[in-house]
Amino acid sequence: MTNILVILISAVLAWPRTRLDHTRLRFPCSRNLLVWRRQLFHCQIKVVGNDMIANFSLLRGLRTRCQRRNRIKGLRSDVTGFVLPTVCIVILFLTFQAYVFTELMLVENIASVAAGKSRVAMSLSDSGIEYVASKITADQKGPAYAFNLDEWHGSMLSKRGRNYGEFEIFCRRGFGSQWASGVSDEARKLNLNELPRDMEHALEARRMLLCFPLVTPRLADAILDWIDEDEEPRPFGAESSYYSSLSGNGGARNQPLNHLDDLLGVRGMTRKILYGADERSGWTGKPMSVGTENELAGRITQPSSNRKDLCLEDFWTVYGGESFFTPKGERKILVNNPDLALLFDNLARKYGEEVATYVVAYRLYGPLDKSSLPADNFLVDEAEETRRRGERQSGSQENGLSVLTPDSDVTRGVLKIGSEGDFQIRSVYDLIGVPVQLPKENNFQKLSSPWKSTADAYREVVPDLQAGFSFYNATPIIVKVNVNLAPVEVLNAIPGMEDGLAARVVKMRSRLGQGSTDARSPRNARVSFSIDWLRSEGVMTMEQLRTYAPYLTVRGNAFRFISRGRSLPSGQVFSQQIVLDAREFPAQVAFSLPESRRIFGAE
Repeated sequence: MTNILVILISAVLAWPRTRLDHTRLRFPCSRNLLVWRRQLFHCQIKVVGNDMIANFSLLRGLRTRCQRRNRIKGLRSDVTGFVLPTVCIVILFLTFQAYVFTELMLVENIASVAAGKSRVAMSLSDSGIEYVASKITADQKGPAYAFNLDEWHGSMLSKRGRNYGEFEIFCRRGFGSQWASGVSDEARKLNLNELPRDMEHALEARRMLLCFPLVTPRLADAILDWIDEDEEPRPFGAESSYYSSLSGNGGARNQPLNHLDDLLGVRGMTRKILYGADERSGWTGKPMSVGTENELAGRITQPSSNRKDLCLEDFWTVYGGESFFTPKGERKILVNNPDLALLFDNLARKYGEEVATYVVAYRLYGPLDKSSLPADNFLVDEAEETRRRGERQSGSQENGLSVLTPDSDVTRGVLKIGSEGDFQIRSVYDLIGVPVQLPKENNFQKLSSPWKSTADAYREVVPDLQAGFSFYNATPIIVKVNVNLAPVEVLNAIPGMEDGLAARVVKMRSRLGQGSTDARSPRNARVSFSIDWLRSEGVMTMEQLRTYAPYLTVRGNAFRFISRGRSLPSGQVFSQQIVLDAREFPAQVAFSLPESRRIFGAE
C-alpha cells in the first residue's frame, strides 16, 4: 500500500503544466504526453521493485525533462492543473479503502458463519451428553452398554422437518482400537480409589494390583504409597522422602486420584506401561473401525496372554463408586446404618413394619444359623490388625467413649434397640430365605424372611432390593466390579477370589451371549439385569455368592463415551470425551475433554 501511495503522490508532482488561452484549456502536445505517460508507466514498474526515495527522484527527473521540452517548443506553463489529478487520487484512495473494508467484512462474515455452525455442532454434542444422562438415569436396572446404533443417535429437526444436525454416542469396546455405539461402563475396570489404603489390608491391596500385567511388587507398593494418607512406606514402596530426594519440591500425592495421568508421578510408572506403545490414552486416538458382535465379545473374554499392546488403562479407572440414590432420585435405604431406630423408621415407611422388624432384628441378632455367615477370606496383616485394634480401643477408653452406645429407652415394635448392631448385611443374599431368632425376652421367637428363596423370587427380588437398598460399608474393602463386562484380570482382583473362579465366570458369560449387539435378547438378558445368573447357571454356590456378592454388580455408576455433534448440511463436527458420574442425582459430568479431530471419517 505504501508503494501505491508513493506512485500517486509522485504522479501529482510530475504532472505537466498547461497553458490557458482565451477559449479553451490546452494541454501539451499529444505526442510528448504519450511519451511522458509511457515513461511514467515504465517508472511505475520500477517503483514496485526499488526503494521509495529513488523512485520519487526518478519521477521528479521525468517532470523536469518534460518541462524543458515544453520550453524549447515555446509552450507556457503559467497555470497548473491540480484539481483533476487530486480528485482522481482521492477517488482511488477511497476505492482502495472500500475494497479493504469489503474484504474485512467478507472475512468477518465467513468467521461468524463458521462460528455459528461450530456452536450448532457443540450444542448437538451437549445434547448427546444430556441424552445419555437421561437414558442411564431413567432405568438403572437395564443395561447401559447396548450396541444398537438407533438407541445412541439423535437428530434436531425444525418445525418444517428440516434436519439441522445430529449427535452420535461412541465408546471404546474391549481392548485395542475397537469402537461401537453406546457407552462404556467404568465398573468393568478396577477403581484404584477403592483400594484399601490402610496397613491392615496392605497384603490384599498388593495382591489385587499384582493380578494385572506389567505390575511388579515394587510398582504395586509404590502406587499404594502414592494414594494413601500416611507417610509410612511399604516394604517395596516409596513415600515423600524418596520423591523429595529427587526434586526439592517433590512428594507423594497422598490422596485419591483425579485422573490416570496422576499415576505418572509414581516411581517406576511410565506412559508406555500406562497407555501402551503410543504413550497416549486410547480414547484420544482416532477410531479405526466399529467391531462386530463376535469381535467385541472375543476381545472382552480374550485372556491377556493373547492380546497385543497391553496397557494398564484397559484395566484401571478412577471413576465410579457407591451410589446412594434410586433411579427416581430418592435416597436409598442404608441397611448398615448404625442408627437402628432411624433404619427401622425408614424401612417401615417404605416397605412396612414386617420388613423393618426383620431387617433390624438381623442387624441385632444375626441369622439363625451363624455358620452360614460368609467370611472375608482375603489377606490380612494380622499383626498390624491387632496393633490398630488396640490403638482404637485405648483411644476410646481415654476419651470416655464406648464401642456400643446402649439406649434402653428406644423400642420399635417388639424390638429393644440398645446398640448399633453386631451384624452387617453384606448383600441381598443375606436376607432372602434366611430366618432370624429373637432373644429370650421375646421367647426366642423365630422371624421368617419376607423374601422367599425360590427361583422366581431370586429373579424378581434381587434387582428390586439392589435398586432400593445400599449395603455400603458392609465389608472392610469396598470394591464394585461389573461381572457382565469385567475381564479375567479384574475379576481375579476381587478380594479373596478363588483360583479359577474368574475364568469360569467369563467362560459361562460368553456361552450365555454376553456381548451381543442386542442387549434385549433373551439370552443376553439372562446376564444383564442381575448377578443371580451366577447362581442359576451353577457358576457359584450360594456360599460363594454370599461371599463375593458385595463386590459384584451388573451396572456401575460411571460411564465414559464420546459425544459427537454434526451440523447439517455444512458437516461441521464437534466431539467431546465425557465421563458421566451417576452416583448423584441427576448425573454429573466428572470429566470432559473436547476433541479437535473428527472421528469415523466425518467430513
